[in-house]
Amino acid sequence: MKRLLSSLSYQLLRDGAMVRITLLLAAGLAVFGFVLGLSAEEEACAGRLIVDSPPILWMFQSMLMAILAAVICTADFRDKVIYQELMAGHSRAEIFFSRAIPATLLTAAVATLLSFMPVLSNCLIFGWGDVLEPAGALLRIALFFFPFLRMAAFFVLVAFLCKKSAVVIVSGYIIMTLGLFLENVSPDHPGFLLGFYNLQDLCDFSTWSIYNLDQEGGILTFTAYDSSISAGMIAGTVLVSLLVSAVYLMAGYGFFRRDDMN
Repeated sequence: MKRLLSSLSYQLLRDGAMVRITLLLAAGLAVFGFVLGLSAEEEACAGRLIVDSPPILWMFQSMLMAILAAVICTADFRDKVIYQELMAGHSRAEIFFSRAIPATLLTAAVATLLSFMPVLSNCLIFGWGDVLEPAGALLRIALFFFPFLRMAAFFVLVAFLCKKSAVVIVSGYIIMTLGLFLENVSPDHPGFLLGFYNLQDLCDFSTWSIYNLDQEGGILTFTAYDSSISAGMIAGTVLVSLLVSAVYLMAGYGFFRRDDMN
């Protein structure tokens, strides 16, 4: 297992295309954060970005996760490395988990880091502001790791089922499109059922409005946001995501263990 992991690490470090794609997406998200700040109807700040445009924090990461999972899990089917490892005496459990676990953890971690990019660029230019308390808001974004984990595990499952990178990447596009659809048509959704629902819940802040009278402006409305997150939300996000991720990975291993590799 250690030698397989070392070989995989070397392969990823040499894959300049993946590094370029990741950096390009990071730059794109940073630019989005800046542009959304410029177009804000109210005073621009990082807290306002999180409240007004939450999908920018998580929507595009599914494509990158699909690409990463495809590279890590399907490339060795194409160049027959997995077949050579089997002939060299490595067990199927070693071969599967030496790819599945790094693919799941790495893609989820990269996706989570990218979620901070639009917030960071917006904050550097416009400041944090007083819309949200930073500690609670940043904790919510850090918890994206767990819904991303279950999505990454799903891409790993697809990779070992199909053995074709194109299928995994297409599934990433479908999930991204489905997430946009659900965001628009399903504002009230059943909790932790899907990773995208979980991400939406993490970006759902309790609000209350304060009204005041102004001699010139008439009725003025001030909206306050609560960035704190309940223990139930944290526990549900972590436990459900870990459980679903384990189910996906065990399903993938079950298929790979019985696969005749034709």
